[in-house]
Amino acid sequence: MNIYNMSSGDSDPSNDYISMQVVMDADSYSNIKIYNSGLSGIIEYETKSDYIWSFKRVKYISNQIVPLSQSQNQKIGYPDSIPWIPGDTISPLSNSKEVEVASLKGLTDKSSLSDLNYEKSGKIILEDIYDDMWNPSGVIKVSNVYSTEGNMPFVQVDNSNIETTGSISLYSSSLAGCIFNIDIKKNFLSGEANQSGSLLLEDEFSEKGYSSVTKGELPAEWNSIFEINKNCNADSIFKNGKNRDEVFMDRLKKYLDLNWYNKLKRNLWGEYIEDESLDLSSRDPEVLKNHIYYCFYYFGASDDFYRLAQRSYGYQYYNLSWHIGLGGKSLFSNNKRGMREEISYLPVVNKTKKISKVYGLPPRTSYSYNLGDNINMANFTGILS
Repeated sequence: MNIYNMSSGDSDPSNDYISMQVVMDADSYSNIKIYNSGLSGIIEYETKSDYIWSFKRVKYISNQIVPLSQSQNQKIGYPDSIPWIPGDTISPLSNSKEVEVASLKGLTDKSSLSDLNYEKSGKIILEDIYDDMWNPSGVIKVSNVYSTEGNMPFVQVDNSNIETTGSISLYSSSLAGCIFNIDIKKNFLSGEANQSGSLLLEDEFSEKGYSSVTKGELPAEWNSIFEINKNCNADSIFKNGKNRDEVFMDRLKKYLDLNWYNKLKRNLWGEYIEDESLDLSSRDPEVLKNHIYYCFYYFGASDDFYRLAQRSYGYQYYNLSWHIGLGGKSLFSNNKRGMREEISYLPVVNKTKKISKVYGLPPRTSYSYNLGDNINMANFTGILS
C-alpha cells in the first residue's frame, strides 16, 4: 500500500497546481508540456492562436491562489493571475463576454501588446513570476475541464510523467471554438480507475442480432447498438481499452450495411422515402443511408432517422434511439453531453441545414469535421467503402 502525507500538500510549493482559462479556435490543436530544467519547473504551451486569459498558480489542498511576485505588478490580473499569449496570433474569441479580466477587442495583433502587461513567450518558468520556486515531480493529471457554454475541448494525456516531460493534447470540439477552464495537478494516487484493464470498467458488449425481425422487434435490436455508449462521453472506454464511441460507430455501420435493404426497408423507410410531406435529406435510399451514418459518425445524432421513426412508429417512435448516449461525464470534468441544433454543411447530400448535434464532448470525429472547415469533408468515401 502506498501512503501519502496529504497534510504536507500546501507546505510544499512544488505541489502547487496550475489553473488556466483558455479560448481556443475551432478546428485547432494545442499541446501543453510540463518538465524540469535543473530545479525549475517549466510550462510550455504550443499553439497557433490559443489565448490563456487567466493563468493561476494554486495551492493543492486549500485552493488558495498564490500571488504573483511584486515584479509582475504591471500584468493584467495582478496579483492573482496573468494573461498569456503563447502563439503567433490571438483567437478572435478573446473578445468574448466570457473573458472577464483580460478581454481583447477586435482582432488584436500580438506585437501591439506590452510585454509588461502580457506574458508572450511560449514558455513560463514559474519561479520567474512567483516568489516561490516550483520543482514538480512525479505524475500529473488533468481535472476540472469546464465550459459554461458546453464547448469543451477534447483532452488527451499523452504522457503523465514529468520526468520524461508531461504532455497534454487539446483539440477543439466545436465549430464555435472553445472557452474553458483546465487544471493540471500532481497525481498523488498510483492508479487510475479509468485506465484499460480496470475492474471498474465494463467488458465490451457482444453483438446482438436476430435472424428475422418484425416491426415490433426492430427497436430492441436497433437500440442494443446504442447501449454501447449509453451514459458515456468521448473519452469513455471498455475494459479492453477500446473507445466506446468507436465501437458504436463500427457496429452501427455494420448493421446499416447488412440490414438497410431488408429489415430497415421493411420496417422503417420503405413506405416513406418517397413521401414528400416527410422532410428527408435525400429520396435516394443509398444516399440516405450514407447520410444517416455520416450524421451519427460526426455529430452523434440523425434527424432523418428520427423523422422516419416518428412516421413509421407513430406515438411509439421514442422506442428507437436516434442519438448516442447523453449525460455521461468526462474523465476530466463534470460536464455532460447534451443536444443542440447548429447549421452545418452536409457533404453527402450537398446541403447546408440546421441539424441536431451532441455537444459537451461530442464524438471525437467532430474534430475531423471541424478541420474540414465545414465544407468538403475529404476521405469520407473511404469510411463508407
